[in-house]
Amino acid sequence: MKRLLVLAAAAATAVPAFAAPELASAQSVRNYGSGDICRAEQRRSATTGAVIGGAAGALVGRSVAADNARTEGTVLGAAVGAVAGHQIGKSRVKCVNYPTRVSARSDCRWVQEYYGGKMHDFEVCRGRDGVWRPSGRG
Repeated sequence: MKRLLVLAAAAATAVPAFAAPELASAQSVRNYGSGDICRAEQRRSATTGAVIGGAAGALVGRSVAADNARTEGTVLGAAVGAVAGHQIGKSRVKCVNYPTRVSARSDCRWVQEYYGGKMHDFEVCRGRDGVWRPSGRG
């Protein structure tokens, strides 16, 4: 019964992370919210990393633990995986200054995001409705 509960908890944690993967294009109509867009994207990426890392860590911890310590291995693996995943996810979005080749504009921010196997630099600007969206410069 204990084994079933641990597996159910690991599956419930992992399913939302894999259910709707986000493959974003820098020039999409993606909405970056109305607050500090770079910090919000860092938090979103860090949360996703923590969930995926926790699930993967739980599975690894369970598989390497001794037969009589599977639960402890699962919990320890989940904790270590969540912390590592959080830091990895957070590092995927960088808040940077405008590069010297691009002139800064008011109500705009320069963002770097990691997707498609590499870093992408682009500008997002706040619209009249207060929502941040990619401007097309990048």
